[in-house]
Amino acid sequence: YLGLLYQDLIRQGAFTPNGKLPPVLPIVLYNGENRWTAAQNVADLVEQVPGGLERYRPDLAYLLLDEGAVISDPEWSDHMRNVAAALFRLEHNRDEQDMLEVLGTLVEWLKAPEQTGLRRAFVVWIRRVLLPNRAPGMELPEFNELQDLHEVHDMLAERIKQWPERWEEKGRQEGRQEGRQEGRQEGEQRGIEKTARNLIKLGVLSDEQIAEATGLTVADVEGLREEDTQ
Repeated sequence: YLGLLYQDLIRQGAFTPNGKLPPVLPIVLYNGENRWTAAQNVADLVEQVPGGLERYRPDLAYLLLDEGAVISDPEWSDHMRNVAAALFRLEHNRDEQDMLEVLGTLVEWLKAPEQTGLRRAFVVWIRRVLLPNRAPGMELPEFNELQDLHEVHDMLAERIKQWPERWEEKGRQEGRQEGRQEGRQEGEQRGIEKTARNLIKLGVLSDEQIAEATGLTVADVEGLREEDTQ
């Protein structure tokens, strides 16, 4: 990727005032559940060569931002004012209270007038990404009514109290729906088996023909025939 980027910069003539290529910082942003284990330097993937040729081996490292490792690092703390780490904690929040605590910290960190744009960016991300994934179906105020982070924090502090009740009711509704669906499926299956039993009693069709007519397997038909003869 870095080589391709430099090729594109050369085509664009995007050189520094000294006529050199600009420095580029390669970054890998990883938010998977498992920790990142891949090599962090191309040199680690190339066999070492003896005889003084080591310096010609490709040597290209990248900056790894493993979100899960960052938020679990005991050296990270609120006083570091690391906004990126706070964003990672929001993505990987343990529960609703943890999310509120991080938001409260951001409200305090980003209260300066010159940070208005950054606060607004967090509001947009929370509204469009975080909340739809965390609480799908949650009723939210109109977007233009949430102008700042402290308003989002206050709104969530009130509405999060209602989330357990919503989830409990949703679970009851899904349980009732699944129960009705299972009941319909069981009734349809009984009707098919009854039809198959009637065809067996007629003694006209073979098991293969009955299976084809009812959608059962031949083994199912044979089992029904054995049950009726017992």
